[in-house]
Amino acid sequence: MIKGIENRAKLAVGVSAFAILIMAFQWSIIDWITPFLMMPLMLVVFIVFLTGLGFSISCLFKFKEIRWLATIPLAVQLVALAVLEFVPFTKLWINADFHLYESQRQEVVARVYSGELVSNVQHNSSLIALGSEYSKISMGGNEIVVQDIDGSKYVFFYTFRGILDNYSGFLYVPDGGDPRSYADLDEEDVTQIIKYADNWYYTSHH
Repeated sequence: MIKGIENRAKLAVGVSAFAILIMAFQWSIIDWITPFLMMPLMLVVFIVFLTGLGFSISCLFKFKEIRWLATIPLAVQLVALAVLEFVPFTKLWINADFHLYESQRQEVVARVYSGELVSNVQHNSSLIALGSEYSKISMGGNEIVVQDIDGSKYVFFYTFRGILDNYSGFLYVPDGGDPRSYADLDEEDVTQIIKYADNWYYTSHH
């Protein structure tokens, strides 16, 4: 290891990896700990990373003794900052989620249209609670939303089930349908709609 700054170098690597992993898997973490606890977790990540950054900067006082090696901990954390800033973790996660579970979501839609899956949540007639065999395809409770619009069913799978009207997910739109007809997706200023495949859109509302 680097003489005189071994522990601080290890800390730089550790806090950098910690921050990157949290950001890379943030949506899975939110589903596990709920949105209410995500903000405190992000504060912890910030404090831990900032603490590591302070120790990395302190290594520069060793520059006369070990020369450029003293900059390695700081360089590690600056690279981590660049990764956090420029790598589109959310986009990569959404793409992976769509392709990993596309066939299962298609199967669920077919079962909704056949009448095999019907509303089974007492407090909301638009919700269908899915069984354990579909535990990964709709986050925030393993429920889907089915809306009958102009005689056709729109089926929504959550990727993020936030607070009040803050949500995102994959929407199945029937042939000839318009994703803006679903719920409040016609509110352009607070809505994002991206087509992923025939009949499938990634949508978010905030």
